Amino acid sequence: MTVPRDTIWPIEPHTIAKHQILRKYLDAWFPILATSNNKMMYIDGFSGPGRYTGSEPGSPIIALESARTHRANLTGHLLFLFVEERTDRADYLDNEISKLDLPSHFEVKVERGTFANKVGSALDTSERDGGQHIPTFALIDPFGFSGIPYSLIKRLLSRDNSEVLITFMVDAINRWLKHPDENIRAHITDTFGTDEAIAIAQGTANRAEALKNLYHRQLNKAAKFVRYFELGDRDGRVVYYLFFASNNALGHLKMKEAMWKVDPLGDFTFSDSTNPDQHILFSSPSTAPLASDLTSKFLGTGQILIQRIESYVQDQTAYLRKHMREALKQLESAGRLQVADTKANCKKRRAGTYPNDAIVLFV
Repeated sequence: MTVPRDTIWPIEPHTIAKHQILRKYLDAWFPILATSNNKMMYIDGFSGPGRYTGSEPGSPIIALESARTHRANLTGHLLFLFVEERTDRADYLDNEISKLDLPSHFEVKVERGTFANKVGSALDTSERDGGQHIPTFALIDPFGFSGIPYSLIKRLLSRDNSEVLITFMVDAINRWLKHPDENIRAHITDTFGTDEAIAIAQGTANRAEALKNLYHRQLNKAAKFVRYFELGDRDGRVVYYLFFASNNALGHLKMKEAMWKVDPLGDFTFSDSTNPDQHILFSSPSTAPLASDLTSKFLGTGQILIQRIESYVQDQTAYLRKHMREALKQLESAGRLQVADTKANCKKRRAGTYPNDAIVLFV
């Protein structure tokens, strides 16, 4: 992926898909948090100019439009922090934002500088002043891999109801992994929060796979829910990974729902590869792996409620409840699942349905 040099540049197909995910997720995230919080923050760590040469909106405009036009009529204080290192692009973004009719309770800041410095300083100020940790969503979308220190991402995830969506440029890291320049090697170590990444350069058969798995493990130290979505081309080459990390089960579910809604675009496909045994292509999913997984997980556990199965599917797999229903239907038809005619509340279960209070037995 070529790094653009101009102030604005043409949008690429994979960026369109990523922006679809962002919009669908924010459309769900803003109203959920607004119901229990009177203040929220959106951070765009590498905001860019806000528009592309074809007038397509960039991520800052997408975020503002999602909040501004939401049918839930958000009324709480929304703070938008857009960080852009290049002055020309920050100026362009300022101009684009000035064209929007934003509500008075929207506070928008365009900061000139690096993600690490500006967001780090904002967290320092908040903690020094004893400020309340407000729910935060951070989009971290660099062109390369420098300037996204793991220590800062860990600080963000330590705050209540905070989530991150990170573009992980594994190809770029892999190319520079053996570079003799100590500064570059230091950037890689900062990105992972450990020098284990440098050690991967020595004798590892699939370095890109090892780097991705290491980053996954590191994020799992800071967040309960971590998923990575793979953007690949038709030749099977991985363009990059999108890592989502959160300590909120509902946020995790809404991100999965957003991913499942994205249509395939051109020569690019999205898949979930968080579980190496369940590489799921969103454009043509199969629930057979889920049926097998559920059997392995719950066989021998005795009678259980569907609610327990749903919690597992939502929290620990890439699938949604609709996929769970299909998998359970397959298992019941094959005689691998027994479903009681009477639910836990003593009411009769309608055949072919799988409500949360239904009682099942894997056989």
